[in-house]
Amino acid sequence: MDKAQLFKRLYDMSMDELGLLVDHDETIQKSLYKLDMAARTRHIIEAVQIEDMFQSLGEDGVTFDLFLSMRLSPITLKSCLDLNQDMNSLHWQFVFPKYDDIAADTKPKCFGEYLTHVQTLQILEIDSIDIDQACEFLDKAYDFTPHKTKPSIKRP
Repeated sequence: MDKAQLFKRLYDMSMDELGLLVDHDETIQKSLYKLDMAARTRHIIEAVQIEDMFQSLGEDGVTFDLFLSMRLSPITLKSCLDLNQDMNSLHWQFVFPKYDDIAADTKPKCFGEYLTHVQTLQILEIDSIDIDQACEFLDKAYDFTPHKTKPSIKRP
């Protein structure tokens, strides 16, 4: 498998899990507060654990990006012990534009709209991960059935 398959699985799973934590129609301020608190407490949603949330100067060197860092939750890691794979090192993050830096004409009004502004999904230390094993693990640990019936959408 190629890296795109791992990115797709992590993207779909993360979006599902974030939707369980924060309602899509919540205000930006309330949703960012929930995400910040989840990151501070390393909140476990279901399949995913929120690890960190931080701002960093973007690649343009002018604006700041918001990073939401995640890992697999302990229950997800435990669900496929028979595969004998260490997926604890699988660590990824969504990169969003800082809300204040989004142009007024495209500024989201709710959390669901803000999720569409994901700039990228980064898998940390991806070169040390066996892509085939990671995809196999995720396929056994998480139900991607709803995503298989959706039309193909270009992902970041």
